[in-house]
Amino acid sequence: MKNKRCIYIGVLERDLLMSLDDYSFVEECLQILIDFCNSSNSNDISYLEPNMPLALLEKRSELEVRSQKSQDVCVSPTHEFEKPPPTGDLITAIADVFTNVSMLKNSPIQSWNERGLYRVMFRCLSRSEGMLEQDSISGSICRTLCVAVRHKCVRALLASTKDCLHNLIDTLRPIEADNQIFARTQATLLLGYLLNDTSASDTLWWELKKNNSNLLFEMLLQFMESDDIELQSTAMFCLTQLAQSIRKENKHTFIDNVRSGNVGSSDCQPEYIVEELCKILMEIFKEHLEKKNFLTRQDDTWSSLCSCMASLLSVSPRSRMYAVHRQFPRVLNLALQAFRDKLSLQGKPVDVIRNANSEPILNNLYWVLTLANSSMLDCAPCKECFSEDVTSHNKLWPWYMMTEPLRDTIMHLLLTFTNDNPKGWSAMCACVSGHSLASEVCALVSREASRPRASHLLPLALRVLTHCTPNQHCRSLILKTDVISCACKLRARNNDSYTEAWYKLCEALSRHADGASALINVLSSPTLRPIPRPLLTSLAHAAHHQRLAFLQSPDLLEVLSGSLLTGDTSEIVSASRAVWALAANNHRAKLVLRSSGITTAVQTTMQRLQRSNDVAAQRALQLLTYTYNILQT
Repeated sequence: MKNKRCIYIGVLERDLLMSLDDYSFVEECLQILIDFCNSSNSNDISYLEPNMPLALLEKRSELEVRSQKSQDVCVSPTHEFEKPPPTGDLITAIADVFTNVSMLKNSPIQSWNERGLYRVMFRCLSRSEGMLEQDSISGSICRTLCVAVRHKCVRALLASTKDCLHNLIDTLRPIEADNQIFARTQATLLLGYLLNDTSASDTLWWELKKNNSNLLFEMLLQFMESDDIELQSTAMFCLTQLAQSIRKENKHTFIDNVRSGNVGSSDCQPEYIVEELCKILMEIFKEHLEKKNFLTRQDDTWSSLCSCMASLLSVSPRSRMYAVHRQFPRVLNLALQAFRDKLSLQGKPVDVIRNANSEPILNNLYWVLTLANSSMLDCAPCKECFSEDVTSHNKLWPWYMMTEPLRDTIMHLLLTFTNDNPKGWSAMCACVSGHSLASEVCALVSREASRPRASHLLPLALRVLTHCTPNQHCRSLILKTDVISCACKLRARNNDSYTEAWYKLCEALSRHADGASALINVLSSPTLRPIPRPLLTSLAHAAHHQRLAFLQSPDLLEVLSGSLLTGDTSEIVSASRAVWALAANNHRAKLVLRSSGITTAVQTTMQRLQRSNDVAAQRALQLLTYTYNILQT
């Protein structure tokens, strides 16, 4: 029955579209829209056609024949008149028709766009200004364009129509009457869709900076303070698109410095517009947290709210600091605890694992992790707040591993969490039910390295462990596993992203005595031959801690000699640093290095670099000269 219904609907849509072509409906509507745009507001023009006597109309054929034979007969009105322009109700009706037709699956949106239909509609927005039906016309046209602008060709065309775009931006201001709600809502949605185009977003930010205006943000605040769910959703959608349109330029500085128009005497009263937006969003978040609808079903409002907050926090340092001031990280921890308690009661039934990608509670959990990650970006106080309680993450780890979005999000969250956060490193080692986040990440690395084709999670996990290496407890957990020895498997795959992340982890470990010892043991394995040249930096660090192991390993000495003779400038510097660390204040080491040909290699490399005028080569020559003097003394 469902297939028959789909077939019937498809036939009905096709017949409807064919009828529109047969009767030239689009062309007629386009001409009406053009007439509306070209109409004048002058009061001197008469739109009334004068009456003609009936006797004259009866002799019309005779008079036409006479006029063709001679010029002595001319029938014309007594004064000029023009055809009346289309009414606002007619334009509204046309827009409503194309709203419904554009939503059909096989609608020729691109063809209509090439004819100029949507560009003319966009111009009708400017023409309707000052009319009694302005709000209905603007609302209907914007609703039509919201349907069509989801196609890239329409979006690019409208974004290039700068004058109409400027007019749209000017109309977005706080609502003063109830009859403006529909028009403002649809215009805000249209702007949100247009911001996907870089040209439109640049135009918007240029306009906001030029006028130093906060009317758009005041309108969004008004929408979110309303009890109307549709207004709140519209504001959150537009604010999400606004935040995502901010790139690496100084737009985030502008949005951070826009003053709020409602500054009060209270210490907690926001002074800036982003703080006020953040405050309202946090209050809405707390309301949803109390209702806990996100634990039982797929909640689109929850995902829109979290997406909006995550987008705003990720681009605004001021909003992140304000969120910490209002203790929002603790609210996020409460949300994670709610997910933890719900999933702990639910267990891990087979049907949940099988349908995990479509499980509503897991999709809602994904948005909380995304929001938590955005709140920690370059915000040390927020990271410290999250460091106080990581129990929920430990308990939820099996659920994190169920879907690809959750795995990806939790790894990015840990990557942000462990970046320059000593308290976070300690929290990574906190043991809950025999497991810690650090040990779970190590286990993930081992699993991914053993797979025939590792996913993108492997370099992320290696980077997380690299961040944690300054902590001794974390280092001991890493060294107890086979994370370092997975290099043999990674080299066999010849994947630069995997091996580069592993090299950085080795470099971080080699800065410490226990890590350097583990690295030397791995490099002594016959499966890791020849020793990769990118590990020279790690060897330079390890030479400070493992001098005896170096001097007793002909392979490591051969790597140093070969790098000096044939390596590039960076490899020469790393090898020279290793030689200097081995030879400094140790006469026995100098004898071993001379007998292994290191001294000769240093001298030959010095002669080669003396012929180079490169600045980096000259700096390397200074280091080699100093190292050579140490070897000779």
